[in-house]
Amino acid sequence: MLAFLRRLFVGSWAGRILALLIFLSFAAWGVGDFITGLGRNNANNVATVGDRHVSADDFERAYRNNLAQVAQSQNGRDADPQALPYGEKREIAAQALQRLVLQAVVAEAAARNGLMVPDKVVRDTVFGLKEFQGTDGRFDRSLFDSRLRAAGLTEDRLIDLIRQQTAADGLVEPLRAGARASDELVRRAFDFGGETRVLDMVTFPVETQPTPAAPDEATLRRYYDNHKSRFQAPEYRHARVVLLSPATIARGADVSEADERKLYDELITQYKVPEKRSVQIMIAPDDAAARQVAEMWRGGAAWDRLQSANASSTPVALDDSTEAGIPSPELGKLAFAAPQGAVTGPTHTESGWVVLRVNKITPPVDRSFEQVRDELHDRIAQARARDDMSGRVQKLQDAIAGGGLDAIPTELGAVAAQGTLDAQGFTPDREPAPLPGSDAIRNALIARIFAVRQNDAPTLQQGPEDSWFAVSVDKITPPAPQSFDVARPQVLAAWTDEARRRAAETQAAALYAQANDTKNGGLAAVAATRPDLKRGISVRRNGSPDVPQRLSQIVFSLKPGESTMVDDTTGFIVATLTAIRHPDPATDKLGYDRTRQALDRAVGDDIELSYVGWLRDRMKPSIDPRAIDRMVGPATGGEGGASDGNGS
Repeated sequence: MLAFLRRLFVGSWAGRILALLIFLSFAAWGVGDFITGLGRNNANNVATVGDRHVSADDFERAYRNNLAQVAQSQNGRDADPQALPYGEKREIAAQALQRLVLQAVVAEAAARNGLMVPDKVVRDTVFGLKEFQGTDGRFDRSLFDSRLRAAGLTEDRLIDLIRQQTAADGLVEPLRAGARASDELVRRAFDFGGETRVLDMVTFPVETQPTPAAPDEATLRRYYDNHKSRFQAPEYRHARVVLLSPATIARGADVSEADERKLYDELITQYKVPEKRSVQIMIAPDDAAARQVAEMWRGGAAWDRLQSANASSTPVALDDSTEAGIPSPELGKLAFAAPQGAVTGPTHTESGWVVLRVNKITPPVDRSFEQVRDELHDRIAQARARDDMSGRVQKLQDAIAGGGLDAIPTELGAVAAQGTLDAQGFTPDREPAPLPGSDAIRNALIARIFAVRQNDAPTLQQGPEDSWFAVSVDKITPPAPQSFDVARPQVLAAWTDEARRRAAETQAAALYAQANDTKNGGLAAVAATRPDLKRGISVRRNGSPDVPQRLSQIVFSLKPGESTMVDDTTGFIVATLTAIRHPDPATDKLGYDRTRQALDRAVGDDIELSYVGWLRDRMKPSIDPRAIDRMVGPATGGEGGASDGNGS
């Protein structure tokens, strides 16, 4: 699928359907929008291109899908889309509408150029979609129907989408055929992306600093007076919560042992997993070359440096490999007999002289049916509960509307809780509040508890993991300053942490001053005898696991021989840039070819974008200027936007 059309069509039509399904499972909308909206037939159009129209329903689906994707990318899988700032939601709506308009533009252009898609192509495409295939890998009509219903699409609408996109592919794809980046651009991009900076580095962790002697009472009181805002009792709220989720419904569900054993057999590769190892291997042509590799490796040389200094040896890096997954049985035995973290070899094998290091060992997994039976029960029961969620949600909404949180029928499978907690989820006794659900659901509940006002009527909200919940707050205790006597343990801990950090900073600053003096020659000269000096650390622009992100960003502004000092939450770092290495296309042909392919795709994207922009200007689509306002809603009160596309 074309890269630009992936953006233009919000992914492919298959991706769009999946996105709708995903949206239905985790977007946090009100029950009225979610339940009743599935059956709504809104004839309003928000844009027109020739004989084609962009409906309000299509715009709503695209907007909500994009909103959920942005929230997930910013705040994690279980983020609340409605928590995004109002201005950002308007921008997302504008982009969604623009993509739908461009979709209509390309589809209209394809039709005007006579591009027709045979029925057989559409049929083969539908039958080939994994989203509509059963466990046997064949098209499943019942699954097809259920997923279309869940997405709010008809079969005719799906076929129309497939036909439009296939025709659009035929119109735009030929433009990419000759797209090619210049050799100079590829070379510069390859050099930029593959450039390596080599560092010497000394770290000063705060946690390794000795604990200073406790200060006298006057010093501690003075510290408290200067930082009173840090020593306050938090705001507490007494809340009541009702939660409905597949997990709460499944608690009392009956599942047969036959069904549990069937699922166990299907998931056997998760419950019985052999040991895995991540290993780096250097295969040298002779004993002398292997000994040189081993000596450098044991001396602390990084993997990149080891390869560049031993061009006659063949590097092999395997991540999370089983013994059977290593191509050579002899190498597999060596790798799985070696201790973690140590350089092993040289060892003569049929492949050559081998030196290796095991970087990670993942122990084997062997869980019997009896050990995982409860887990299997919950999986099956929760999967069945999801099919029954919509009806229970509607009943729960009706119960809350009729009698608040005091009138929840027990047969719904919802659970209730109440208590006092702060915004971090702790009780006044500093114990985790007994909220129901997973960590993600707990976080959503806490966020909601501290978002509503005291005595607001409870409303049902969709949360993470297909959950629905309602909260009410009947008492708020505002934050209040703590007296010195009450806060004294926290004051002493804060003073101690600050003193240790100051000590680490003083030591780092002294070493940096010495290393930064050009007469001294950097860390290699002034800290050569320090046991914590790390030498030859390689960093690329995408970072390094051995180097903090902030230092990785700064090091590419240094010249060889220059030193720098940075801090992070853990302490301070002094580093000297010792070398700059540029990649060689001749020795990294695979990386060079990947760079060319990426740039060729980018050039093709630009050509497509220009062409579609030209089509748009030529066709002059008509767009309803009020569409975004109706979708997102006003800036205050009802910010989430109207779901019916007519301003209500």
